[in-house]
Formats: sequence, C-alpha cells, structure tokens
Amino acid sequence: MTAAADAHQPTPHHPLGGAGLAEPPTALRLGGPPPTPAARPGSTAAPVMPDRVAPTPYSTPSAPELAELVVGAGATTTPLALHRLALRTHARGDELYRAGDRAEAVFVLEAGLVALELDAPRPRIVALAGPGDVIGALVPGRDAYLETATALSGEVIVRQVDALTGAELPPEALAQLLLGAAAARVAMLTHTLEDAEQPVPARIARAFLRLGSRFGQPLTDGTVRLTLPITHDTLAAMVGAARETTTAVIAQFRELGLVQGTRGNYRTRPGALAEYALETALAQ
Repeated sequence: MTAAADAHQPTPHHPLGGAGLAEPPTALRLGGPPPTPAARPGSTAAPVMPDRVAPTPYSTPSAPELAELVVGAGATTTPLALHRLALRTHARGDELYRAGDRAEAVFVLEAGLVALELDAPRPRIVALAGPGDVIGALVPGRDAYLETATALSGEVIVRQVDALTGAELPPEALAQLLLGAAAARVAMLTHTLEDAEQPVPARIARAFLRLGSRFGQPLTDGTVRLTLPITHDTLAAMVGAARETTTAVIAQFRELGLVQGTRGNYRTRPGALAEYALETALAQ
C-alpha cells in the first residue's frame, strides 16, 4: 500500500455506526455473582450474566502478545468488592463520557462492547473495551477524559466508580482497580505506538488477531469465530487507515484464505494472520 492509499479520505460513514450487527452474548458478558438491578429507567429485572468464554492463547508466538493490545485484555471477572455497586445500562450509541469532559469516574464493564475514540480531525479508535475492562479516569492530575467512550453493542452494562461510590469500597480494592486500569492503559499505548510503524495490511492483520484473542471463539479446526458489532469503518478507525483501503485489504485476506465472512461476522486463521503480519512488516 502507498502512503497516498493510507491517507484518510472523506466519507459519510462513521466508525461507530454498526446498528443491526450481530453480537454474541457469551463473548460480551462476564460471569460472577448475581448482579444488582440495572439502573435503566423502568427496568427492575437484573440482567442475565452467563459465564464468559475465556480467550484461549494461540500456539503462534506473536498471538499472546497481541492480546495485550486491547484494554484490560487479561481481565477475568469483576472483583467481588465491586458487586456492591449498582449496575448502569446503556444502549447502542450512548456515550459513557466524552473527551474533554471533567474526569470524575471509572467504569467497570460487565457486558457489551465500548469504543474509545480520540477527539481528532479524522475518526481514530484507540481501543475496544469489553467485559472486565476498566475505562475512564479517576486519578489526581487528570482533569479531563482523553477519549470518548461510546456503546457499540445493543446493551452495555457497567459499574461506575466515582468519588462517592469509591468511598464505599475497601481502599485496597479501589487501589487494585485503578492500578490495573493504569497498567492496561500503558500496555495499550505501547502497542499502539508499535502498530504505527507497521504497514496498513499488517496493522489490520494485528487488529483481527487481538480482537480474536480477546473476543473470539476458538474452533476445533484451529480457526476463530469472531462475531462483533463492528464494520469496516470501525476497523479503519482502529488502524488509522481509510475505509476504502481497509475494505481492499480485507478482500485480499479473503483471497489468501486468512479471513472468511464480513460485516462483523468473521472466521479467522490466527496462525496464518500472525505469519502474514510479520512477513508484511519485514518486507516494508
């Protein structure tokens, strides 16, 4: 791909406009103790929280590392102390917080998918967050949120930790939560910088690998089923490329047998994708 091809072109599409895309409940929910009732007006029934399907490490050397590209990729279940906090429910397209707003809370995701998007001239998604991840900011010296958090799935369920609700938690639980979130953010930023040096096809291959490791369902034939409410616009915003370029690269992946499917319903070959990403990076 040339630099000109990588340049973002004006487009009417928005990376977060994924209405109608499928979303597997097992991949986007956490297991754990029975939750408290959700905070959605008029809703009294507690949401069902089936056990989360844990990501399975792949045999290829680079795949476990790529799992860290997603915020909190190593998260498993919500700390027990947090279950005393009420659940809040958001619908697709809702903003949990906006870039530039006063940073007053962190959000522990229990279910759903959230895009973290920078306030930039062109769409730029720095990460997709899912169950077990902690997003937002509640630290001294951080006056404003750096990104906008938008619900991608039909329903996003969170526990909000702010100065008031944080006082209800044991100090060690709050410290562990914030330290874990900070460590995950540092890892995410480090790998984002590494991605910036890669050619577009390698970045897209790495995006499929990290999404598959975090949210995918490993199958017996070695492939991974990935069903998420994301579009080519979402993927383009994740890797910093034009949508047209991203679409062309995914079409090439299909021809090479690296990826099957489209529009948020994919089946990938992680070993082959990792090898392709490495070879493409070395060839530039």
